Amino acid sequence: MSDFERIIKDVIMGCPPGEVEEVYKDLINIVGENSKDTIIDAIEEYNIAHHLPVEVNGKQVILSEYNKQGSKFNEPFDKISFEVDHLTRQGFNIETIELPEVDEEIQNIHKNLGIYAEANFPGDVSFAVYKTSDEDKYAIYIVSTKYNPSNFWNGYWESAYIYDKQVQTLEGGIRVRVHYYEDGNVSFKAEKEVKLEDATDVVASLSAAEKAYESELDGLFDDLNEKQFKSLRRRLPITRSKVSWGKAIGNYRLGKDAAEGR
Repeated sequence: MSDFERIIKDVIMGCPPGEVEEVYKDLINIVGENSKDTIIDAIEEYNIAHHLPVEVNGKQVILSEYNKQGSKFNEPFDKISFEVDHLTRQGFNIETIELPEVDEEIQNIHKNLGIYAEANFPGDVSFAVYKTSDEDKYAIYIVSTKYNPSNFWNGYWESAYIYDKQVQTLEGGIRVRVHYYEDGNVSFKAEKEVKLEDATDVVASLSAAEKAYESELDGLFDDLNEKQFKSLRRRLPITRSKVSWGKAIGNYRLGKDAAEGR
């Protein structure tokens, strides 16, 4: 990988949720159309790394290394393969293919995962359960996005786990990203590693872990609002005396005094 390709990748991988197209346009303006393929390759890597869903026949399908075959992806329940426009996240060249029947255990996890996800996540939520190269392990994903660019904010929640059905362990993590950019630029990033044993009911186990993390984030936000942000504000001016704002208009002639050199 060249230094240029590495820089492009770093820019794309740091892109806030829901803003890839805007970043793509800015990069094209900076580096030119000749670098389009390099940028698109980085966006493909971004989409897979963040397990973002793409629209295929009106359905959201999560992208993952486990449903990628060459340049195409597949959806095991519908038995289809498709290519992806990674900039617009739309599937095309959709074909029916021969795939093994989905295991009954995967079907049950998928059903319960859907009930949990749709009941607990706002915005657009997608979920998936894919086989891995290890027949005893499944990849489980939940992705919830809420994009509101007209009000200058976007948010994203991603859960990604590997479930080992033999030893009944669940390992993975949660990533949360929020970007607020009206009259400023505030980015919130949070991650939580998850390692659970005795996950006999995998959906119940991940549900408990995610609700505990949500409570942890709520406490963090309360602390930021009640303590940390307030500590950033000076309680008294540098004179160490309070300003009598009721009389300020008559007593503090800042503009006039400055003009007169006082």
